[in-house]
Amino acid sequence: MTERFDASRIAFHSLSRRLGEPWTAAYLRRVRERASRDPEVRRALATLAGARALNMLVGPYGEGKENRGLLSWLPRGPLVPGDLAPSEAGPEENRTWVLDLARRLGAAAAGVAELREAWIYGRVQLNPYSPDTPVTKAVAVRDVPDPLETEDELVIPAAVNRAVVVLVQMDRKRLGPRPPLSASIETNLGYSRMGALVVSLADAIRAAGYVAIPCMNDTALSVPLAVAAGLGRAGRHGLLIAEDLGSCVRIAKVLTDMPLDPAPAPTTMLSEFCDTCTACARACPAGAIPDGPPTADAPNPCNHPGTPKWPVDGEACLAHWVEQGNTCALCQRVCRF
Repeated sequence: MTERFDASRIAFHSLSRRLGEPWTAAYLRRVRERASRDPEVRRALATLAGARALNMLVGPYGEGKENRGLLSWLPRGPLVPGDLAPSEAGPEENRTWVLDLARRLGAAAAGVAELREAWIYGRVQLNPYSPDTPVTKAVAVRDVPDPLETEDELVIPAAVNRAVVVLVQMDRKRLGPRPPLSASIETNLGYSRMGALVVSLADAIRAAGYVAIPCMNDTALSVPLAVAAGLGRAGRHGLLIAEDLGSCVRIAKVLTDMPLDPAPAPTTMLSEFCDTCTACARACPAGAIPDGPPTADAPNPCNHPGTPKWPVDGEACLAHWVEQGNTCALCQRVCRF
């Protein structure tokens, strides 16, 4: 089995080490330079503050926040008076209930995937976006009744073998470099919504008597889980292309031991549409999206080898944001699916 992904290789972390400072600091410094000359950018910064408020409270983004605060892997207090014993409902009935609840809580789409250990991060980085040496902790899967954390490990029970995957839709028209920070505002709105969604969904599953681990970007690979949940296929731009929703979505998940019927195994992880369409690659101002065929190699530092994909250069993408003092998301906006 290919070694599980080390989250310290995520572009948000690795670019910070290359820059010698948190990428967010470099990015916001450039944004403030623009804001000093442009009132439109100043207003956009104020809008961004509102859009990201709940994301900052819950996560932010989940990276380095595993088992912390609202993303705790255990209940934070009494669930309901007396707590509920595990439901005796079967996997099909449970699936109907949890997916209906996810949509009621705000998901644009939801599905259930089998949780493969290969999709769980091998290590997480506890000092997110730091230019210093990564402080990491292993993620282990062990035969324990409840999630736990030791000095050396975050431990997921082996019985946690399902992921409830949820999608939050974004406004395609707002994903682009104009107006200023529009893509960042829309993205942070998505994260704020998905953070509230998975925290609420996890509490409901716990109240039904099961383990529930709420995750944003953290803990496990989102795109493979979304594909396995029947929600779409992986695109050339490295993102999910969701059925009926396209690329303009954010992905979150709740890992659980609740008996749930998973979606049928996909015949392929990759979008056949992307074999010939190169719109995102041609539109990418950073040249971060390949225009060739998929590969199982990892030509860029933030890629994970072993599974065929289009290997996007995440550092090049993020470095473009920092240089411009503006987010991009053109790949999502121009996606023709």
